[in-house]
Amino acid sequence: MKLFTQEKAEVLRTLKTSEQGLTTSQVSRRQKEFGPNVLEEEEEKNYFLSYLKQYIQFFALLLETAAILSFVADYYAPNQGNNILGYAILGAVIINATFSFWQEYRADKAMAALLKLMPTMVTVRRNNAITTIDSKELTTGDILMLVEGDKVAADAVVLASTSLYLNLSPLTGESRPAARNNQPSQQTNSLQAKNMVFAGATVTAGNGVAVVSAIGNATEFGKIASLAKNVEKSLSPMQREIIRITRLLTIIALVMGVIFFVLGLFSAKGPLMASIFALSLIVANVPEGLLPTITLSLSLASQRMAKRNALIKNLDSVETLGSASVICTDKTGTITRNQMTTRSIWLAGGDIVNVSGEGYLEPGEFTFEQESATGEERLVELLQAGLNNCNAAIDENETRGDPTELAIVAAARKKGLKKNVEHKIQEHVFTSERKMMSSVFQSDGQRSIYCKGAVEVLLEKCLYYMDKDNTNKQLDTSIINKVTLQAESFEKEAYRVLAIGKGDDEREEELTLLGLVAIMDLPRAEVAEAVAICRQAGIRTMMITGDNAYTAAAIAQKIGMQYDGIIQGDELENMSDERLENILSQEDILFARMASKQKLRIATALQSVGEVVAMTGDGVNDAPALKKADIGIAMGESGTEVAKEAADMILLDDNFSTIVAAIEEGRTVYFNIKKFVTYILSSNVPEIVPYILQFFFKIPLPLSVIQILSIDLGSDMLPGLALGSEKPEKNIMKRPPAGSQEKILDWEVFKRGYFFIGIIEATAAMVAFLSFLVLNGWQYGTVDLADPYLHRQAMTMTLLGAVSCQLVNVWTMRSWEFSAFSVGLLSNPFLLFAMVIELAWVWMLLYVEPVQKVFNTATVPLSHLWILLPFPIFLFFCHELYKWRLRSRKETHGT
Repeated sequence: MKLFTQEKAEVLRTLKTSEQGLTTSQVSRRQKEFGPNVLEEEEEKNYFLSYLKQYIQFFALLLETAAILSFVADYYAPNQGNNILGYAILGAVIINATFSFWQEYRADKAMAALLKLMPTMVTVRRNNAITTIDSKELTTGDILMLVEGDKVAADAVVLASTSLYLNLSPLTGESRPAARNNQPSQQTNSLQAKNMVFAGATVTAGNGVAVVSAIGNATEFGKIASLAKNVEKSLSPMQREIIRITRLLTIIALVMGVIFFVLGLFSAKGPLMASIFALSLIVANVPEGLLPTITLSLSLASQRMAKRNALIKNLDSVETLGSASVICTDKTGTITRNQMTTRSIWLAGGDIVNVSGEGYLEPGEFTFEQESATGEERLVELLQAGLNNCNAAIDENETRGDPTELAIVAAARKKGLKKNVEHKIQEHVFTSERKMMSSVFQSDGQRSIYCKGAVEVLLEKCLYYMDKDNTNKQLDTSIINKVTLQAESFEKEAYRVLAIGKGDDEREEELTLLGLVAIMDLPRAEVAEAVAICRQAGIRTMMITGDNAYTAAAIAQKIGMQYDGIIQGDELENMSDERLENILSQEDILFARMASKQKLRIATALQSVGEVVAMTGDGVNDAPALKKADIGIAMGESGTEVAKEAADMILLDDNFSTIVAAIEEGRTVYFNIKKFVTYILSSNVPEIVPYILQFFFKIPLPLSVIQILSIDLGSDMLPGLALGSEKPEKNIMKRPPAGSQEKILDWEVFKRGYFFIGIIEATAAMVAFLSFLVLNGWQYGTVDLADPYLHRQAMTMTLLGAVSCQLVNVWTMRSWEFSAFSVGLLSNPFLLFAMVIELAWVWMLLYVEPVQKVFNTATVPLSHLWILLPFPIFLFFCHELYKWRLRSRKETHGT
């Protein structure tokens, strides 16, 4: 039932109400039937189940399996430290699960309820009396009283209006105030009906009376909010990659376990020994510290982002930003300031005045393009006329009223002018039919009128114009043509143009044209640079706005946003998904006159062609697309609570350039994760190789299980986290986006971690172990050493061989492809702290008896530590040479 197509009497009859309002009994019955005027809240989240879910993540399951295998190995081979390893792994799982849950819990609690957008109290007419009620008590058929500044609490059909204008941008994205009247509409879409007001909108000017037609989830506001709830969020690139890493490492561990179990059987070790050996290899292949390190690294990055005014709601979104390949951005409040600004003034004598200072509150200056003796005087007269004819006001840091009027008031304020409110005696209101507004003033018995309105309307009312000599002259055809051409010139630059005039009596006739004001919701100053950086970074930017194509194109031109074409809402409506996907795979598009469902469709189409989509927005209409996008970005200051709830990240300063800073941070996190994954995997090789060599050769056990634990959860953890806090590399925003197909755990990571750095570390560990034994009289073939202390010293050397290489490895791994010397020795304080802790840990392993007992280490004479020296140096220069060759190949191929 389209109530907006009906006459007033029919609307009231359909809703079974009257202009006197509902009776108390009618209200009671309807509230029971329709319920309260609130959005349907989601079921309360079960945080206990959310916490338990942390333990069934893929990586958590892998670690838990490793812990169980450790307990199995301890059962068959006790007193080898396997039980301690099992408990330690479980401890790591618990810590990581608790930390991840806490981050999620905090993000949930940080989001206010959707009802915050709804007003608390509203004015209605009931029982033929005006009363104020809680907006929750509003029901269909209520007569709603609207005045300037009100937030509308429900969808309603307008019964009467006086210069009623609404800000519908939270719902439609349209930045211009929308006029409302009580005339039946022939539109098919309620949002386009001029006699409808909507929940979530704001009255910017005038007043009106409306009858409530929908409440709660039945409102347009509620429908969009429900649409956002029903959109399923796809897994983030980080979630998909953790699943892939888990599966890959699981397969590697299981394959190695099976292979060496079979080899053990063929080597006559027996099923029991072969099984224990296979289990030990599986445990050694599981990087226990990887998941906690990733989680903590993402948390540190989210904290750094918060300092840069980007609030991350879930940790995975940090890395997703680094993979973003396209940004779909709203215009109003995102690219622009959402504050109208008078930018240029054309005085009727031909002078053009440029106005600096953006928004309503910033100061500014007036600059004439050509000097004029009377220009300043005529400018003041125009601004005073405009100010006297505005109902909007700016008081200190508060603004109220129509945005267009606020732009005029702000311009007059920059000139130090004040409104002559005490002399105003009459007002002819602005209506969509009249397209002008006038205010009559009286001073010393003399009446005067000040007018503003559409250029073509005011010109018909003007008989004179204020010329350069500050006198009134007859308005002839040539001057009218000049005015029209100047207005068209402003409009081509997407300015909203108003003409301002005055008269010597109260009539809206025989006026004097003072000039034109050009007003615009200006782009933020930082946006042009941010768009340029995105282009350099290989990130496509596309504007999606509810405004018309003309405005969208002009704004795009001002900020340097490149585009191949413009698609409007009605055109998109008739376009097939295949056609849309084909266009988006090849072209950058400006989307104008878009509805919320269409934004959602655009996000889906981009994802279908392999793009990682970042979607910005602030209105209720943006919420479904924000939720669907890989990374939804809401505005913190101007954004609605619905948008914030649906988003993954909130810009606390509403600044588009903050997105670029966040993407830079996200890309940095992505490569930092690659660095410490390589770093952690490289330490697996010196853990695995000693077991293999000991199993197949006649040598003592080079490394105990508990010592493996000391590497994975001890010496690797802090340096790994330090790598996660590395600053952006110098070419980070010149790389192409990581993309949905690029993997963290790729061949390059395997090659560096396992087959390059890992081999060097394993060689260092085994050389240190065997050299120490040989120097102390050991001969090959002696498996069980007579001196247990000597065995502990030798195992300590194995451990130190791996740890000393890792100490150097973390320094050379600070840059993925640039020299370690280029990043600066003191640029990462966390790494310096980690090194101090690491060296202290090594000292404890060597000299603190309780630590030695737990980790089965012993003091090694200083005279033997020289054995460790060559390998860290060799590793450093080999990796630096490798990166140099990598850079050379890229320069040769021009990449």
